[in-house]
Amino acid sequence: MTFRVRAAAIIFNARGELLLVFHRSPITGDEWWTLPGGGLEDNENALEALVREVKEECGVECKPGRLVYVREFLESTEKGVHHVELFFTAEVDTYDIVTGFDPEFAEQYIIESRFLSKKEIVSSNTKVYPEILNDRFWNDLRTGFIGHDVYLGIKQMI
Repeated sequence: MTFRVRAAAIIFNARGELLLVFHRSPITGDEWWTLPGGGLEDNENALEALVREVKEECGVECKPGRLVYVREFLESTEKGVHHVELFFTAEVDTYDIVTGFDPEFAEQYIIESRFLSKKEIVSSNTKVYPEILNDRFWNDLRTGFIGHDVYLGIKQMI
């Protein structure tokens, strides 16, 4: 089994909308929304990865804030990857988002990067990751991420 550490950013615009990236697998056609972010590269720490990934996927520089969640998931037995995700608050100087790209893939997974309202996220027919963006995240946000459960657990992905 290989291990992969991923850093992701929680970024809001002035209207309180959350920045998400829409992905579509060119292999399976599966679609999902997720926070901008990605895996750490050699000799890179989580905050450096966060800044690089937000720039690649959304075209903006971010300033990392504090770590608010940790989540694990196990990818299918065939792939044998144990992911550890670190979710940080972050800020940007501009809300001029562009849809970026993932340089690791010849066929792109990234379809769109944009800010979505809570209503759009919760009512979406498309999967949203991490899953807490559909519910308890909004309570944790309201309390300033104080007194919440930081560890989101481990999930087996098929």
